[in-house]
Amino acid sequence: MEHKKPTWAGKVSADKIRRLYEQDAKGIYDEELANDVGISLYLRVDSILMVTASNLGRATCPVCRNEIPHTHAKDLILVCEKCGWTMVYGDYSATYKRQTLNGYGALAELKDFYGRYPKAKTYTERMQLIDFLIHTFHGNLSEHPSRPTATNVIEGSNAEVAHLIFSLAYGEGSTVMAEEMDIWLEKHQRSIHRYIDPTTGMLNK
Repeated sequence: MEHKKPTWAGKVSADKIRRLYEQDAKGIYDEELANDVGISLYLRVDSILMVTASNLGRATCPVCRNEIPHTHAKDLILVCEKCGWTMVYGDYSATYKRQTLNGYGALAELKDFYGRYPKAKTYTERMQLIDFLIHTFHGNLSEHPSRPTATNVIEGSNAEVAHLIFSLAYGEGSTVMAEEMDIWLEKHQRSIHRYIDPTTGMLNK
């Protein structure tokens, strides 16, 4: 257990999300694909919540998930009182550096998704939770939202993710509401990513 490094879930394939929405819009409810996307998002959110907790001073033991308070000192040795796992905090924090795993600013939405997804019983419930997550923002209710939460959970650059969300298919068979796109687009235009044109995935000139 000593020095066992934590591993973090990767981002979800943009292609899978695109295909899921395209089929949903046609009334083709692919349970397997929805489960794949939903579980992948769930695992990614789990990693985001743990990393965010560490950034706020509570590292998560990768063996038993016990929380370990710390001071952010790089040479501090983290010690789990429950299972005995240890690791230098600097090494621990290095495992998630530049991984886009900080969810501060979207904690309410991330925790909401994380708490509700395991209870979703139907395809429609899972789709609505997936749609909810990828259309939220850091600072979701603030006058100036920070950035789309989707950039934390979907593969691609900020511009590619913005264009993906703008291009998601909706139709008569959709189990999710196209109006969410209008709400997302309005928030995007107030966010720090407003320099990105989501209709093209290009930078505004």
